[in-house]
Formats: sequence, C-alpha cells, structure tokens
Amino acid sequence: MTNVKKERLLELLADQTVFGLSEEELMELKQLKTQFPEWEKDVSFELTAASINLANLDISKEMPANLRAKISASADEFFNQTDTAPTAIRSTPNVVETVGRSVEVEPKRPFWQWLGWAVAAAACIALAINLWQSRSRPQPEIVNRTPETVQTPKPQLSAVQEREQLLATAKDVVQTTWTSPTDKTKVLGDIVWSNERQQGYMRFRGLPPNDPNREAYQLWIADETQNPKTPISGGVFDISSTGDGEVVVPIDAQIMVKKPKAFNITKEKPGGVVVSDLSSVVAVAAI
Repeated sequence: MTNVKKERLLELLADQTVFGLSEEELMELKQLKTQFPEWEKDVSFELTAASINLANLDISKEMPANLRAKISASADEFFNQTDTAPTAIRSTPNVVETVGRSVEVEPKRPFWQWLGWAVAAAACIALAINLWQSRSRPQPEIVNRTPETVQTPKPQLSAVQEREQLLATAKDVVQTTWTSPTDKTKVLGDIVWSNERQQGYMRFRGLPPNDPNREAYQLWIADETQNPKTPISGGVFDISSTGDGEVVVPIDAQIMVKKPKAFNITKEKPGGVVVSDLSSVVAVAAI
C-alpha cells in the first residue's frame, strides 16, 4: 500500500510541474505529503523543468560587461571561501581521509528518490516535446480579405403584387372569371394560373365572409388527367372582409396540376377536407 501511495505522490508531482493540478488533486497531493514528509520540500521536478526551459532561452546576445564582471567577482569570492574553509576529519563510515582535508562520501539515495528523479525526467521530456512542437507549429496566416458585400434583402411582396408580377412575366398564364353557379351573370372576380410555374392567384370581390369556427372556403382544381371524383385541392382559406373590397388569395396546389380545365370554390368544415363531393360550390371558373 505504501508503494502505491508513493507512486501516486510522484505522479501528482510530475503532473503539477508539467500540466498543473485541479483543486481535488491539490488536496490529494497535500495529504500524501503529510504521509511522506521527506517530499515536502523536494524541488527535483521543478529544477528539471527549469533546465528544459533554460535550454530554450535565446543566448545569442552577449552578456553586458558590468554584469559579467560582477558574476566573476562573486564566483572568485565564493570559491576562495571554500578553499580556505577549515577541514575536519569525520570518523564516519562515509568519510575518506585525504591529505589536509576530508571528503564525505554521499550516502546512497533511497530507491524512491531515484524514482522521483526518473519520473521528473520523464515528465520534463514530455514538457520539452510539447515546447518543441509549440515552437515548430506554423503560425496561422492572417489574410486581408475584402469584406463581402451584404445584399439588401428584397422587400416581401404582397399577394396583390405577386399576382401582378405573375401576369407580367409568365408566358403561359391563363386568366378566367368567377361566376356563381346559380347566377351566371354575377362576376365575383377572377383567377390567374401558370401551369409552367405551378403558381396562381384567386381574386374575389363581394364573396361573403365565413365563420372560421363553423366553415372554410376551399379551392378545387379539375384536371383532365385526374379522376373527376378526386379533384386537386388548391388550398383552404377564409374571407373576413365585408362589402365590395377586393381579396387576393394565393393558390396552394397539393399535387402537380397538368391540364387544368376548371376551378371550383366550395364551403367545407374548418380546416377543409381531403375529398369533396362538390355539393356546396359557391363559385366556378372554367378555362
């Protein structure tokens, strides 16, 4: 168990040096250091990482003369003090006598301290690779592009304007008037249709308004290629205006119209129906 904890301690120390630790990992590292106090002040990981970073410093510029002289003087003073320091002969197993001084043989390091250096070295090799890749990674090229021209959105046309546009541009447009099935002389408006564009509009004047809660108007298109019992639904709509005001309604054909021959308006239940028996026709427009 002790070995496992030491391995975890070394792993956290390495991660702290290279990547940084989360709050939970910092707490875990703190607890492990209390169990292994000899690692509390160990800086082997930091020193190894610092060595890697120092290797990447730019030393192409010469050191200022005054700074070089100061460092040289400090070094001479340090080594003079070391050479003149009194020597002592220690009677320990790790001391070897020499002429005029004693040399202390450093005791062997415990296995776990050597392992710490090994882990630190491995971690810092990873750090060095990361630094090299960051330095060698090509920088993104900034391209000055000409700003794209933002087109002004076209204004939304009303149904009246779209009808006029269809009449002006469609080559195959047909136009026919509405009549009442009970009074052939009463004109309720007209209908325009382009088979090529599958687009058309109904225009009404004086069509009675309906109650959307009780009924709805629905367009039916009689097609020569279609069974007469199943005309094509051209859309469900409501009329809310009263009087002689003009109403324009777009046609919404549910399937493709191939050879239209007549258009019928019926009253159906709210929302319309799938198939109508055409028993409640209120307006007809034949081609």
